[in-house]
Amino acid sequence: MESDQFTCRRIHRSLVGSKIPIMSDALHFRWLGTAGIELEYRGERILIDPYLSRFPIWNTILGRPVPNRDLVTRHLSPARAVLVSHAHFDHLADVPNICREFGAVAYGSANASAILRAHGLPAEQAKTVRVGDAFRVGPFDIRILPGRHGRMLGMLPFTGRLPARLQPPLRLSDYRMDEIFSFLVKAAGRSVLFWNGPESEDIPRADVLFYCPLWGVRECAAVAQAAKASAVIPVHWDDFFCPLDGAYRPLVVPPGWSSPWIRRMEPNVFARSVEKLLPGTRVFIPEILQSIALELAAVSA
Repeated sequence: MESDQFTCRRIHRSLVGSKIPIMSDALHFRWLGTAGIELEYRGERILIDPYLSRFPIWNTILGRPVPNRDLVTRHLSPARAVLVSHAHFDHLADVPNICREFGAVAYGSANASAILRAHGLPAEQAKTVRVGDAFRVGPFDIRILPGRHGRMLGMLPFTGRLPARLQPPLRLSDYRMDEIFSFLVKAAGRSVLFWNGPESEDIPRADVLFYCPLWGVRECAAVAQAAKASAVIPVHWDDFFCPLDGAYRPLVVPPGWSSPWIRRMEPNVFARSVEKLLPGTRVFIPEILQSIALELAAVSA
């Protein structure tokens, strides 16, 4: 596992070393860890599923963990909007603090919006969206697409109607999913697809695909091929119970998702396997909190 982690960082440095030119007019992204992404163009930003607090595992399971606002102010810059794919804690817990700190508007499902309002956000900062919605935020054109969540031990985790009373700080079981979304974002002449699910039907055209490798190599290759993406960027493969400022490691894959066995995600094995199925498609493994121009992520190392 340690050698795999080192390889991830070594691959990344080959693209983000000090000799890489500054591309001030390019669309940039930062992986925030977990499924979190920041997109930046000409000083304007939107966030997708930002989760920086990374609660310790036993506090998450047994307690009422309090999101860390200091991590938001330390690692994020003002953003116009937050796109929330679904209402689980590792996608939503830090959004109330982000919206309060920066005045950002959050866009998510009915459950996500209700949880945000329970944290005191006004309705104008907690907007409910549906599949098919399209809107513009600054230089970003956004389209809401369908998504799917993986099953754990044959079940969808923490789903259904919210508790009648939501009292922050919330329990793990209070973050309940109703709908799950994917997103297509366009800016600076580039199209970026954040796709949740194994299905490759009705995939929109995109230059870059952000994808959770837990769905599997063949599923990722099929989605990337359908999107005609020149680059794939795996996200949501790190152990999000580890602190953001510490050394990160691959996530333990639950049985029944893409394998019947418990194992740790191997991002480099995933990258090589996808590239073998799709010659000419670059699989780029980012490092947490490093800003990269999307054009650089699509070139060969």
